[in-house]
Amino acid sequence: MAYRSLCRGFMVAIATGTIGAATWNASASAASEAPALSTTDANDFADVQPVKEVAALLPASTKSLKVAMNLSTPPNKFLATDGRTPLGTNPDLARLMGRVFGVQVQFANVGFDNIIPGLLSGQFDLSIASMGVTPERTKVLDMIDYAKWGSEAVTLRSSNADVSNLCGLNVGAQLGSLQLAKLLPELSDECAASGKKPVNIVGLPSQQDALTQLLSGRLDAAFGDTPVMSYAVLKQPIFSRRRRGDPPAPHNALHEERQRADSRFGRGHEAHRDHAAVQGDIPGVGPA
Repeated sequence: MAYRSLCRGFMVAIATGTIGAATWNASASAASEAPALSTTDANDFADVQPVKEVAALLPASTKSLKVAMNLSTPPNKFLATDGRTPLGTNPDLARLMGRVFGVQVQFANVGFDNIIPGLLSGQFDLSIASMGVTPERTKVLDMIDYAKWGSEAVTLRSSNADVSNLCGLNVGAQLGSLQLAKLLPELSDECAASGKKPVNIVGLPSQQDALTQLLSGRLDAAFGDTPVMSYAVLKQPIFSRRRRGDPPAPHNALHEERQRADSRFGRGHEAHRDHAAVQGDIPGVGPA
């Protein structure tokens, strides 16, 4: 399915719907408690109607979209208390895209490091998976920005660990993530170059696994996406967070990813973005 069609459908979804978790601001760390986040009910966006000119960009045979994501990182993507219903920013966007295109959305809950192989094999149509852009990924994927944030280290509030540089610490990050593949190795090299101990990098299935191992004392720090780490701190005051200072950690771009070799989705995404610009509902959304 053409890249342009997915792009337009995606941006129309942003413009026409209210995305529950997307309105949460990670910078609201001064709040005494985490913002309310439903853990039971998904928004089905029943009031959002298909946009005919966007839906027409999909092949007529398209009846559903199979969307891959790792449903383990609130507030972006996680499972409801029933253990089945996907909730958060990313599932909301996927459901909105389905409404705009007029097709069903099927979710596949997979490990983060299995998403790209699944896209390349045709197992999934697309993914909305908080995946950072790298040159290697864009060789095989089309990636569309819809938000940006940084990376953040979290430790226990009771710990004496210095998370300003992570040198010499046992630090966990998600398998397949930008933090594990790029940012932590770069930090470790900086440590070694300055005569300090390198970072002991530990790869784990999810960011939640890193936080769990931090709680159990197996790690000195967890390193992940700012919204996920910040939300964990707000929910559990036992955690303490600290952004990297100088130089700042590169931003991870939140993306919709799909197999580059299959261009069937393309035009819908650009139509989505153009429509969002006309609607003017979301600041900063405009034609690509």
